[in-house]
Amino acid sequence: MKKKSNGQYLESSRRGEILVAAAELFRAKGYEATTIRDITTAVGIASGSTFCHFRSKREILDAVAIEGMRHVLSGAEAVVRRSLAPEECLRVLMRQHIGFLHDPPARDFVTVLLYESRALSVAAQKEVRLLMTRYEEIWKACLQGLATVPVGPVRESLLHRLLFGALNWSVHWYSPGDDPPPEVLAEELAGLVLPAMRVSAE
Repeated sequence: MKKKSNGQYLESSRRGEILVAAAELFRAKGYEATTIRDITTAVGIASGSTFCHFRSKREILDAVAIEGMRHVLSGAEAVVRRSLAPEECLRVLMRQHIGFLHDPPARDFVTVLLYESRALSVAAQKEVRLLMTRYEEIWKACLQGLATVPVGPVRESLLHRLLFGALNWSVHWYSPGDDPPPEVLAEELAGLVLPAMRVSAE
């Protein structure tokens, strides 16, 4: 069984192994440059074996992106169930988001979701958008709970998109050898964001 970050697991199956290998390769080489042979070699199976589970490389990409978004949403839904105070809710959501971006194997799935979305099938793009909308609603609800922040449709939209943009951009500059662990980085970022939000409300 292959352990996911945040206490969840990928399927313990050949299909799951294919998705893990494909996600890592798509992240490292890009979707277009990765071949089915690359994936089967990484898994250690015969070249035609993927077609027992997926009809094409695009179908593998679709599954990687959807799995990544489902995992992200599942983590956020678990935060909601904890009924945290608004500031702690935002801190935990930020820690999770950074973890999804930098802790393997989740980072492979989520990075592929971020940067290969245009290559997804129309059906997969629609499903990912629906899942993303549910994820964004959780962030919006958390931001609404911060009484010190002036909220409204425009403000909420700006806040969560600015936060997503800042967090997601870390995939370009984060270096495990030079920067603190993801959970520490998330705390530092939260320490910057929350005081700034309080100031903006005064």
